[in-house]
Amino acid sequence: MSSIETITELLQVQPKIKTKKLSYTGVVVGIGPSDLRPDIEIASIALFSSSNVKTGDVVQTYHIPTQTHPIDATRDGQDAAVCGNCPLKPSNTGVCYVRLGHGPSSVYRTFKNGRYPYLKDLSKTEQNSVVQRFKNAKKLRLGAWGEPSSDVKSSLYLARLAGKNTLSYTHQWRTNPQLKPFTMASVDTKQDYLDAKELGWRTYRHTPNLAEDKNQIQIERFENEIICPFVTKKLQCNQCGLCNGTQAKTQRDIVATTL
Repeated sequence: MSSIETITELLQVQPKIKTKKLSYTGVVVGIGPSDLRPDIEIASIALFSSSNVKTGDVVQTYHIPTQTHPIDATRDGQDAAVCGNCPLKPSNTGVCYVRLGHGPSSVYRTFKNGRYPYLKDLSKTEQNSVVQRFKNAKKLRLGAWGEPSSDVKSSLYLARLAGKNTLSYTHQWRTNPQLKPFTMASVDTKQDYLDAKELGWRTYRHTPNLAEDKNQIQIERFENEIICPFVTKKLQCNQCGLCNGTQAKTQRDIVATTL
């Protein structure tokens, strides 16, 4: 592990692109057995916008069990269908940054009320409009809640449309090499980091801010890591784009203090 320092380079700023407004706020991209728990049906839902302070306005996907409210899913273990063995989920350490009572609950209610049309059931004209929305997205974030590995087919489909504007993270990197080009390996320990690098992944890691003055940033980092530009400069994900797997312009890894 290297000495403590702060780095703020290698930023990719993208122009804002206007897209056609649609009459619904999102679509169901896929429904079927989870790739992580085939006994549980999940829906992969893409929302066209976001008010998330860190990401900014991005297209984002939610992977949700179709028959269980997200909060209940964390209590009865069905969250394994969308979160896998993520060490941050509530049934493990419980430090996950996702507020289940907000985004995931709202998406689940809207889905159950039938207000997200299924992409494949739309007319060709409507399908084309939605596809253009994905292609023209400033950024497309896979897994606002849930793993991109829970529905690999939908994740690969969306990543092909968004290309280098995809943002994605997975704790299931040991078993999903097909996600590597557009996804960051989420690592939590030094050994995780070394294992992921050995397998050819770029990584994203959370670590505490060591500065006594929390207006300052002091992070212990590994040699190839740079500090997330949101931490150092409040640069939102929709203006950055570094968390784009191995196809990104940089091969540096990312470390952040967002937990």
